[in-house]
Amino acid sequence: MRWNRVLAAIELLVAAAAVYGGVGLAWDNRLGMLDSWLAGSPFHSWLWPGVLLLLVVAAPMTVAAVLELRASPWAAPASLAAGGAQVAWIAAQLYVFQLYHVLQPVMLGFGLLVMALALWAHRTEPALGPVARLSGRDLVRGRSWR
Repeated sequence: MRWNRVLAAIELLVAAAAVYGGVGLAWDNRLGMLDSWLAGSPFHSWLWPGVLLLLVVAAPMTVAAVLELRASPWAAPASLAAGGAQVAWIAAQLYVFQLYHVLQPVMLGFGLLVMALALWAHRTEPALGPVARLSGRDLVRGRSWR
């Protein structure tokens, strides 16, 4: 089984959910989130939470999925970072809004799953990926890892 493709599919699923949520929040709160939930937070509308969701979750998950599908040497670090960003996003939600929603543990689970699958799919690769194969001299000469 090609775990990279499974990982990319999960990353694309999370990215699609984040795009839906981010656009829905930023576009005049089309999701119908209660404005009372913003009380006590640094936000006065749902615009910035929506934009941040797009930047912090949707963008990294999309980039990681593309790198996985292209079998890039940067796929493992990108997937680990994207999963970590998802976990951090849920932690930030709980901290800032002090509210619980049933989707939070689900999305937290997806973030952890992405990180675990990234480690599993790339378990035979060197720990530092492409960086381990480059020396300072190679960088000065403009050599790449391939």
